[in-house]
Amino acid sequence: MEEKCESRKLVDGYIGTYYSEESKGVYHFMFDEESGNMTEPELFYEASGAKWVSLYENRLTFPVVRGDKAGTCFLMLEEGKIESSSEILEETHTPCYIQQDGDFVYTANYHDGTVMIYRMVDGAPTIIKRIENGVEAGCHQILLHGTYLLVPCLVQHRIRIFDMAHDFQPAGEITFSDGTGPRHGIFNKAHSKLYVVSEWSNELFIYQVKGCSFKLLQSCSLLQEMRKKTAAAAVRLSEDERFLYVSLRGAELLAVIDVSNDVPSIIQYAPCGGEHPRDFVLSRGSRYVLTANRMRGGIVCMERDSASGLLKEIKARINMPQGVSIALACE
Repeated sequence: MEEKCESRKLVDGYIGTYYSEESKGVYHFMFDEESGNMTEPELFYEASGAKWVSLYENRLTFPVVRGDKAGTCFLMLEEGKIESSSEILEETHTPCYIQQDGDFVYTANYHDGTVMIYRMVDGAPTIIKRIENGVEAGCHQILLHGTYLLVPCLVQHRIRIFDMAHDFQPAGEITFSDGTGPRHGIFNKAHSKLYVVSEWSNELFIYQVKGCSFKLLQSCSLLQEMRKKTAAAAVRLSEDERFLYVSLRGAELLAVIDVSNDVPSIIQYAPCGGEHPRDFVLSRGSRYVLTANRMRGGIVCMERDSASGLLKEIKARINMPQGVSIALACE
């Protein structure tokens, strides 16, 4: 479900981080949609393990660790300030991905192998379902597809499918060869295609989608030559659905892929502006790409050419050690 908002120049941004001496939780910054400039980040909510941030309307969610307990934090925001907060700590490790839709919040836990489903009632979360996929299953993302919930299980080399209309019962799976490691995927707007990137083999897989049926159309390597210690991370699709973008850790690149034709074509390897690029987002209209470089380089904003899909020079940079994920209001 897409959130609605009025057009404006400055938008709120949030950064999820690994906890360290220089990064203490979730940070807030402002992003200028016209110039690409960003304000320096300020600590918004102190919490260990807050590596993934998800913003839906006025609800900000992220993982959290408190002592020997882990789980998810839910913040209700009002005019950029915290109106209320709740933390549910029912997991051994923190989830690595959070998806929100309406009153529902879904989390994927890499180490526990669990998917947690929460329902929000009057701003307060309640657990309504816990799906067990096996310890160390590598659950790395939540994808919503009609009444189906898809969970890429990286270590199990498959995407598990669950039927939300029937109490999240198993409804099939997409399997991959051993050594592939499917990490993240994204649907086109019509949900007629699914793009999946693999962390271990650094490949792109394109599926034709009809209901709960997934037919592999194309697959290709994300690198011109295999490089050790390179691992694909996030994947995003431009608003016009002509270009796909993938972050490649180790290679320190963003791959730009033309998917407007039957055969995908890598048209650019753009330096990420730092080291260990993790999540990145496209701003409204896909004019800019904001990348979180975890090890070095901070948050980098690059302009994008809408006609060619190519990434241009770095427009702005802000310092953010251990930055992992970014959420923009109305992204």
